[in-house]
Amino acid sequence: MLFPGRDNVNWKSIEKASLAVVLLIATATPCRAALSLAKVEAESTASGGSALKIKKEPVSQKTKLSTGKKTDSKSDYDASLISLYQMGLTHTDLRSVGDLIIELRREVSDNPAAPDLRMRLGSYLYITGDYEGAAMEMRRAIAIDPENHIGHLLLARLLEDAGDEATSQEEYERAIRLAPDFPLSRVFYAESLLKKGGISESINEFRQANEVKPTTEGLAGLAEALVIAKDEEGAITAARQAVSLTPHSSSAHIALTKALLLRGDKESALRTARQAALLDPTSAESHMMLGRALYANGRKADSVQEFRQAVNLDPLNAQARNDLGYALYGKGDVASAVTQLQLALRLNPHLSEARNNLEIAIFGLAGQSK
Repeated sequence: MLFPGRDNVNWKSIEKASLAVVLLIATATPCRAALSLAKVEAESTASGGSALKIKKEPVSQKTKLSTGKKTDSKSDYDASLISLYQMGLTHTDLRSVGDLIIELRREVSDNPAAPDLRMRLGSYLYITGDYEGAAMEMRRAIAIDPENHIGHLLLARLLEDAGDEATSQEEYERAIRLAPDFPLSRVFYAESLLKKGGISESINEFRQANEVKPTTEGLAGLAEALVIAKDEEGAITAARQAVSLTPHSSSAHIALTKALLLRGDKESALRTARQAALLDPTSAESHMMLGRALYANGRKADSVQEFRQAVNLDPLNAQARNDLGYALYGKGDVASAVTQLQLALRLNPHLSEARNNLEIAIFGLAGQSK
């Protein structure tokens, strides 16, 4: 959510004025910020915008982690690995991760040539934030089984999160070459492109993924990319397809909410956002979208409560704190707005809308003191 620019503001009456709503319609995902609809250009995305992570389908309680042993089929095993890269921390039973890592290290020691064990160990190290250790295990797994497209895909994702964009792109492209009919490789790659501001390239990858096989992740991701491109009808169509494919998907309802807000259908957006929050009450993003929908409908106090819930669920989410600051300012609590916007910038110094909002909020605070 973004305040109007300095040149368009009546600075003498800013503390009394009701700022126009410029909603920021985009996510994240494991711990991500969002892209601004008001700033589609690559600069805002490349400098710290949302990863638009395609989220794991919502769960009603903490995700139970396991070592993924022999009883799993290959496809189920691959899916369980990928899900570790799609879940947020609020969906993870972190208390069990340490024990699982210890157990997996023992199994790897007993079976050093088993790539699946190394991939799972790397995935749990990724959850803890040990990207270096995770990448080392993934590379060892790939050295054992160079044709494993899942290994290349997961290595690409963790390298991306670690900031190694060039190597990450190579791994995404290698995963796609090894298994061109596996749609999630293109979905992950599309979201990576979107983070870097490659909107048209991202849309193309999402479309190709959905041509191979329509998935909730692919359709919801396409909808979000089309929202950023301001293609209202295309975004709504893709989001409705995602909801139709998986009616219980919170991420699909979130994508539809964004598309409806873009079109200005505030009432429908509010209904859809409520459904998203009901489907996944532990998702910070679902509460952020409900907050935006409430704000668009003039319910500022209620929107503040939803943004606070998002911050409680994901305290390190800079976008959630920016949106909370925006809503607090609109509600008239300028001092609290300044605090939240400052925290947003500390978490993500490149979040340009938070910087703009903070400047306006500080000016409003100065106006109140006169």
